[in-house]
Amino acid sequence: MGAFVRRVGVVLLAAALMPLASCAPAGAAIGDSGSGEPDVQSTGVERNDVSIGMVGSHGASADGLVLDAYDHAGLDASYVRLCDSADPVEAGQRAVRDLVSRQVAVIVISGLDVSRDADGWNDALNSVRTAGIPVILLNPVHEPGDARLYAASFTVNDRATDAMPIDKATMLVVDDRAHERNLMVSTVTR
Repeated sequence: MGAFVRRVGVVLLAAALMPLASCAPAGAAIGDSGSGEPDVQSTGVERNDVSIGMVGSHGASADGLVLDAYDHAGLDASYVRLCDSADPVEAGQRAVRDLVSRQVAVIVISGLDVSRDADGWNDALNSVRTAGIPVILLNPVHEPGDARLYAASFTVNDRATDAMPIDKATMLVVDDRAHERNLMVSTVTR
């Protein structure tokens, strides 16, 4: 009888833990409500509570404009610089995994080129998806083939008058609000 009770207990424990195995929704990226509203409406995250993890591109000058825009908008962003790394691809993947362990609210990857080690990037981005953290690609060179690995792709165009401020676009993703998959954003602060 004791063995039966233990087996039932193990089965019940496994069943209870299954929903916790991944925070990722089936068939969609974390933070990608698309143009419709998500099934579960978020009350939103306070800007003061948002921590952005940004993985830099190979040229840090454009990243500085993004970081300045986040700072001006009151969003806390930690930056991982890759331009000095001997192997920027491996360093970027390691940075993504590190940001997952820091439990940031969103990860922004600047200048992502998955054609350079697609398997490594898929593994790194899957770890983010499993952790339930949305990913934003900023001016990507080559996006992942699996659209479930990122919530949005931002293209910075500071000359376009109809570009959305980058902080507002980022908060749409963090709050899982309706947004286009590809957004033109601006780092110009008003």
